[in-house]
Amino acid sequence: MTKQAKIIELNEYLSGINAMLKMEEQQDWFIKLEDKAQKGMELFNASDENEQKRVLDEFYRRVRTEELKAWYSEPQGNSVFQGTSISSLTIPYEVKSPLNLRSVADLEERVANAYIKLHGKYSAMVKNAIIEDIDEWLNEGLYYGVVLSSKIISQAFDLAVKYDDVVMKIGKHVIDPHEITTFPDDVRREYFEKCLKYIRIFEGTDLEQRELESSLVLADISKPNIRKYKNKILLAPVRCNEIAALLSEGIIRRIKEKSSGKINPRGLTVVIYDTDTPYTYHRIMGYYGRKPSPVLPGLIVLGASGTIDAFRWLYAYRTSLIAQKIMKGSLYSEVHKNFVPFVFFGVLVPRDAEILLDMDNLHMLRYKGNIAPDLEFFYIVSELIKFVGGNAPRFSWDSFRKKHHVK
Repeated sequence: MTKQAKIIELNEYLSGINAMLKMEEQQDWFIKLEDKAQKGMELFNASDENEQKRVLDEFYRRVRTEELKAWYSEPQGNSVFQGTSISSLTIPYEVKSPLNLRSVADLEERVANAYIKLHGKYSAMVKNAIIEDIDEWLNEGLYYGVVLSSKIISQAFDLAVKYDDVVMKIGKHVIDPHEITTFPDDVRREYFEKCLKYIRIFEGTDLEQRELESSLVLADISKPNIRKYKNKILLAPVRCNEIAALLSEGIIRRIKEKSSGKINPRGLTVVIYDTDTPYTYHRIMGYYGRKPSPVLPGLIVLGASGTIDAFRWLYAYRTSLIAQKIMKGSLYSEVHKNFVPFVFFGVLVPRDAEILLDMDNLHMLRYKGNIAPDLEFFYIVSELIKFVGGNAPRFSWDSFRKKHHVK
């Protein structure tokens, strides 16, 4: 496949969202999302400073909980079911050499093949461990989700450019894209317009300035040891929610076809993350320093398929942390000849899937673009306000004495 074909493929792949947007269930979800997030925004903005602080403190306590759960959910050796709830079953797909992807269709194919292989490897083990009948659950697939690094998405779309092509002189400034936020706004605008002429891999996608800047600032200099990437950098993907939703549909279709109907996933969330620290990215996207745009430390959750109700933002964060801990970096993988291009996730028991996830809506488009921290936060604000303002019983010495003093 030629490079020009891949340029067209990125634009054409994203165009698949148009059909998705016309679906009634998608429009119903967008109406619910707007209504609930808008109410959350109004509630938060109407709260005084102390209440806002309590809400944010509660949110960050939940973030810390996800970090701790991620810490003990990584498999140790051949361990299975070492985690809890949505990270109970954490199964990496391991190979001895980096994936040399030819296209995004190739990526869908590889993920589907890996899903089927690992389903076959672990389904009997899971069945023997659970006393209840789980045949129906296994028929729907052992894994509800897969986590991919942004680099594997970049490879699938061949988002590789020569480093010299993105280092440009604008007036008296020599622009290194990794330092883009240090330059004046007018210089950044001129750089953006010039980049559009030289970087053709996003052709037809009508990129916004902040999208291109985020792709450049998250670009990877370390990359798979594959000849075609020599002297190039891999730009980060854009519009990751759309990519995740389209990947989900494509992978599910291939799993059903390849397994001859033996595995019929009700849904599959696809999560895309980047290993960079989030602060520069947040500045570019306009989130940094804003109360209702909390930063999730350590990495960036760029995109996820599924509605917010189907798969929570903090679940995407936890699974991304676990995946990063397992995948490590491309140079580490090269030295140790152990590559983990994707990690699959399953729950402890079928009931967890029904309580914690919405299996029927894990494939849907969350919303367009990348994950938006403010939108995700506003969607859950009413729940947080209700939680911190609850009338939970407090400690009482009178109650203590009644329970413990002998008359």
